[in-house]
Amino acid sequence: MEEKIFGINPILEILKSTPERIQQVYLPAGDLKDKKSLIYSLARHHNIKVHRISQSRFSFLVGDVSHQGVVGIVSPYTYQSLESLLENRHRTKGKALFLILDGVEDPRNFGAIVRSAHAAGVHGVIVAKHRSAPINEAAFKASAGAFAHTPVCRVTNIASTLETLKKEGIWIVGTDASAEQSLYSIDLTMDVAVVIGGEGKGMHQLVKKHCDFLLSIPTRGKINSLNASIAAAVVLYEIIRQRHFG
Repeated sequence: MEEKIFGINPILEILKSTPERIQQVYLPAGDLKDKKSLIYSLARHHNIKVHRISQSRFSFLVGDVSHQGVVGIVSPYTYQSLESLLENRHRTKGKALFLILDGVEDPRNFGAIVRSAHAAGVHGVIVAKHRSAPINEAAFKASAGAFAHTPVCRVTNIASTLETLKKEGIWIVGTDASAEQSLYSIDLTMDVAVVIGGEGKGMHQLVKKHCDFLLSIPTRGKINSLNASIAAAVVLYEIIRQRHFG
């Protein structure tokens, strides 16, 4: 089943990492500059059909979506297995770092989280097969193309997956606004998987029970919780700070 991906950076990142996913590219008629010119060159290099169309045809093709004058027709994203994520972890140096999303259903939040996860160097992102945001055009655009470089795994049961990670020597850290222990009070330099709960409801109770630590992010305002994508970025970069800057 074909999908549409919009935007300069998302298309460019797919062309750089997995060009075989792209079946067709739509670009504006006329002179091409900067990254659009690069997209055109890469697409032609990989023998991908390029259509040069007018702005009015772009609007007809994509509707009200912000497309930046670039549209790609791509094959669906290929999810990785948990085994492949763990193998990837063993091939790389340094401590393990995984991100687990328990019920994040907004595609834009999902994309923003994966963008932060890629920047933080995670070994993989794990989501549930059900009640999770899809990797669609909105998610991919919000990730700025990070999905092209970040392995994502879908599992049937998050709680049992946490137990599998524990057997690999990985500590499970859950984020919970009501937790008494602060994010900044614990050593996070060990092998770790961070669990981020869904919008509004947070983590499921069963998932909480399988966490080794429940941590809160200190806030000073009257609202004591953060958006899921912001929470993920804060936790991931605290781990980076501890591991690399002491």
